[in-house]
Amino acid sequence: MLKGNKKYIFFLVLCFALLITLQVIAPKPINWNLSYVKKDKMPYGTAALYEMLPSVFQSQTIKESKTPIYNTLNWDNYEKTNYIFINESFTPDELDTRELLKFAEKGNSVFIAANYFSGKFADTLKLKTDDYIEFSSDLSEDSTVIKNLYKQYDTAKLNFVSPYLKNKTSYIYSKGVTDSYFTSFDSSKTTILGINGINKSNFIKIKIGKGQLLISTVPEAYTNYNFVNATNSFYVFKSLSYLPNQSIIWDEYYKVGNITQENPLRVIFNNPALSAAYYLSIISIIVFILIGIKRKQRIIPIIEPLQNTTMKFVETVGTLYYQTGNHKNIASKKINYFLEHVRKTFHLKTTIYDNLFIERLSNLSGIEQQKVHDLFYYFSDIESKNSISQQELLKLNRLIEEFYQSSNRK
Repeated sequence: MLKGNKKYIFFLVLCFALLITLQVIAPKPINWNLSYVKKDKMPYGTAALYEMLPSVFQSQTIKESKTPIYNTLNWDNYEKTNYIFINESFTPDELDTRELLKFAEKGNSVFIAANYFSGKFADTLKLKTDDYIEFSSDLSEDSTVIKNLYKQYDTAKLNFVSPYLKNKTSYIYSKGVTDSYFTSFDSSKTTILGINGINKSNFIKIKIGKGQLLISTVPEAYTNYNFVNATNSFYVFKSLSYLPNQSIIWDEYYKVGNITQENPLRVIFNNPALSAAYYLSIISIIVFILIGIKRKQRIIPIIEPLQNTTMKFVETVGTLYYQTGNHKNIASKKINYFLEHVRKTFHLKTTIYDNLFIERLSNLSGIEQQKVHDLFYYFSDIESKNSISQQELLKLNRLIEEFYQSSNRK
């Protein structure tokens, strides 16, 4: 059968090998997803900035944090430290917000770059943001369709307020940069450090106790795609110059591409060829199992339940005693068993069958004293004989059963 199909098998193997080769040599598409993770060298990762931190903050330790703010700051008593957050949004809960503000009040600095702020952090500092998209004059800004279509090609113009840092021309960012800016903040505690192309504040400093919060609304400026631009990299260095030269905590927990929250199979799913092979393998296994069940399933044998042989054993032993004709032996065992019952149930000694014993057993069992006397008198009569007849054994059994049934203690 296989000889006639060899050419088809060879053709399928050849096609499969060709498909794998094309997948391997095909250029990989650029991943434009937002990440902000320090290990990612994709356009919107932060590998380039993280590698430059030692040259910006010379002779300072740089520590990576993969835990919430509360856990990070409670593991050590940080002094003279900068805490850097770069992500699309910044929404720590009430506990993390309280710890972060306490961290700043002690004299430390916090740098946050995010498009949007919400939750307890934004409420405490009265922060609200919005975004602006600049279009050419021949397009209607009121057109929702046009805005959605060209939003990925918007342009953000950034600059500083300080005359010492302000550039003659704005730093221009494009390719998906969200031109976010602050629409609300506490002006009594806030200093505006940077603005965008329409003079909206996008970089501010908030004084907190002995420390400070430096907050930017353009995190894309710190990603690989924009940082490698020679001109725009100066914007990054100037904004970081507001931080003192001291130890750094680099956040890796509050990230869009947080690796601690990703599927362990992210390497497979991020590669189209591996992803296709993975799903093909799963489908093949399922089909194989279904076909195998249909072809190889055997009849389940009927297993008889285990039989209770106790009754058969008792019946056999009883038959053996009966066939031997040793009625005295059976009577002695029945008397001993009965006396054991009296000792356990009524807590009486059974060594002497005197009148006091008969009276106490009668009172405890609720059986007439004469009947109890007759039963134990019969016991004494049987024990005095070397052998008894079948009728005597049956009478003994009847008297014992009557005692059991009449007793008020079973």
